[in-house]
Amino acid sequence: MTHRAQIRRCATFLAAATLVAVAGACGPVSTASTIKDAEHDLKEARSLDAQKNAPYEYTKAASYLHKAKELEGYGLYEQASTFARRSRLMSEKAQDVARLARERNQRSEKFGKKRKKDAAPAFTPSGGG
Repeated sequence: MTHRAQIRRCATFLAAATLVAVAGACGPVSTASTIKDAEHDLKEARSLDAQKNAPYEYTKAASYLHKAKELEGYGLYEQASTFARRSRLMSEKAQDVARLARERNQRSEKFGKKRKKDAAPAFTPSGGG
């Protein structure tokens, strides 16, 4: 074997080893990124008061995030990413519901509720109103 062939073989081995090392790190890195994004989305939902206005969606998002972190701790990166993505979806729903509730409350404060005398008359057989 010539010196050039040895160098080529060594370079090929080094490139393959680097590829394996980088590919092996993709799971933990992408999972950590997805979990970080889910944490950010949940924090934004919290800032919109989603605990009060969208309790189902907020609680579900928080539970999914907790499960994602737990699975990441066990090294189950694919499953952790799945739960983190689910958390992000539920956080987005919680944000939407919370925004709608906030807008509804603002309209209610701005226009007020109709008083009984301003309401349309009730048409009932007894004529009560």
